Amino acid sequence: MAEASTIARPYAQAVFEIATSTKKLSEWSKQLEALSAIVSDEQIGGLVVNPSIESEQIVDLLISIAKDNLDQEGKNFVKVLAENDRLSVISDIAKIFEDLKHEAEKVVQAEVVTAYTLKDDQKSKLQAALKKRLGCEVEISSRVDKSIIGGAIIRAGDMIIDGTVTAQLDRLTSELSH
Repeated sequence: MAEASTIARPYAQAVFEIATSTKKLSEWSKQLEALSAIVSDEQIGGLVVNPSIESEQIVDLLISIAKDNLDQEGKNFVKVLAENDRLSVISDIAKIFEDLKHEAEKVVQAEVVTAYTLKDDQKSKLQAALKKRLGCEVEISSRVDKSIIGGAIIRAGDMIIDGTVTAQLDRLTSELSH
């Protein structure tokens, strides 16, 4: 079977083209985020992939849970996904859509992993440095990983900067052994 992202990409691109042409990028982003959150729930996700449940029932369930988070186009999109047995890739569609949206808006998502919680001024300085280096707007999300002794790992698009103490010690060891 094809990878979920391979299956999801054409749907995400189609939605992105519709959202761009109708100038509804943020609306579609919210709709896809809501649908992704719904199908990410264990119970709902189990129903979505259950072959003994009719797709119309799943569509009705998703639309009723999403309520005001879906406009008519969003509801139609859910129906199309159900008809093509693609409801299980909604989260992948949402992620690819967000990537396309950020690329169009010239925004890069950067994840910073540190041993301790970043302070606001540290985030601001890091954001400014990444903006200068990458030449576009940068949105930073951070998480704490206690296994990092010090420093940080920064992932922005295809770029990974490993400035952890462990990585620096590994580089030093490598240099000394040559």
